Amino acid sequence: MHQAKALIINYTPEPERICAASARISSTPGTATQIYTHTRRENIGKLIEAVVRMGHKTITEHAVFTIAFENVSAFYEQFLIEFRLAAYTIKSRRYVDYTGMGFFTPDYRFSPGKTAAETAALKTEINTHFQFLFDAYQDLLQMEIPKEDARFLLPYAFRSHIYCTLNARELMHIIYASIRGRGAAYPEIKAMGEQLLAQATKILPDVFSLLDRVEAGREDKEARLGEILGPPAVDAYADAGERSELITSSENPELAVAAAAVTGHTGLSTKAAIDRLNQDPATFDRVLDVVTTDRRKRELEQAAFMFRIRNLSLAGLTHLARHRIQSLMVPSFTQFGKSKTFVLPQTLIENRDAADLYTDAVRTNYQLFHRMLAEGLVPEDGVYLYNAGNVLDVITTMNARELYHFLRLRTCNRAQWEIRGIAIDMLKKLRSEAPRLFNRVGPACFMDGNCPEGKFTCGKAAEIKKIFGSLDLEPLDPTFIKADTES
Repeated sequence: MHQAKALIINYTPEPERICAASARISSTPGTATQIYTHTRRENIGKLIEAVVRMGHKTITEHAVFTIAFENVSAFYEQFLIEFRLAAYTIKSRRYVDYTGMGFFTPDYRFSPGKTAAETAALKTEINTHFQFLFDAYQDLLQMEIPKEDARFLLPYAFRSHIYCTLNARELMHIIYASIRGRGAAYPEIKAMGEQLLAQATKILPDVFSLLDRVEAGREDKEARLGEILGPPAVDAYADAGERSELITSSENPELAVAAAAVTGHTGLSTKAAIDRLNQDPATFDRVLDVVTTDRRKRELEQAAFMFRIRNLSLAGLTHLARHRIQSLMVPSFTQFGKSKTFVLPQTLIENRDAADLYTDAVRTNYQLFHRMLAEGLVPEDGVYLYNAGNVLDVITTMNARELYHFLRLRTCNRAQWEIRGIAIDMLKKLRSEAPRLFNRVGPACFMDGNCPEGKFTCGKAAEIKKIFGSLDLEPLDPTFIKADTES
């Protein structure tokens, strides 16, 4: 049996030394290299602890760790990648055949009252069902359904393999959330946190022994909001039409961006800068031309846009969460992750046998999930019975600079089709809200004049440039099916 594990495979040499030198540099004479040279393990003493206790946690960010996660579940992967100050590289489900990858098997917990034999039988039934889903996935591949579409059928327990690089401060965030915060209710997440804490404490005890002091705080927001707002309306948005909703944005985002450039370059008062732009539209446009084409688009960061993304699959959520310069709000998986609504890819619609196999498997899984809950399965363990094709709504806020980056990648023909459809829908709304900023945004071939994809190019650069010049695209909305009906 392959066990899930987290292994620190590389880290900053003598991490306590750089942390201690960082603690000394602001108040000690000498150059940076002199201070580092004179800092030794034997003369650090309680320095790191004392400085961190004072609230100067930045010194811990100079120690960097690389972690290999093996055989963790897709559910754990999603928990992990929501921590944004880290670099992640993950085995692709679009290009790798997952038939033999297997699935994470937690020690499923059921409410008291069942015999050991009854509990064992239920666990066996779940594992047998998971193998059925993997067999159905393999059958879809043999029917020439693309891997990126067949994967929607996989249970959220399927194994993932990840490299992650981050500093000690962010690692403490992850560990604390895993063993004390919102992840502690999930044994897999808690176990990963405990593994990381044990390893990190051996490597850098001066920092990680302070975990509870540094990270102390509440992470029970869902329970407290539940007391105020009542139970969630799980299916409230299951039939929503538009893929994205622009909830709010900075007031007059085009003017905000241009005014930031003018005041930064001229020193004019804010009012004078705004008056100049409003009185001279040509200058307004020329300023925006400069700041939107420069490599350092800092002015674009002054405008923010808040979106609700509707009916996003759990597989698609991974593509969105990988963009780190955003404020992403994902609802509780135990409350919203198992929807009645599932993605039905176009390749399946075009293959009746494949569509029948897929929908039958989805509905069988939905029935098993609810039967296991009725048998007393703990909801936190029920997350592994979700399918990657389950959908939920998320909210995210990105600034204009990050949107340029996100849309450049995700409107490309090479992007996964679901996230591409969402990105195009977002772009349409952004062009309506701030055309001077976003009329120039689209895939790389449209923005830069050439395709960076090399041998993977779609070969349609001229056509794509024309399409995104007017954004005259047919809706890219996927089809959805209901797991609890025959429709």
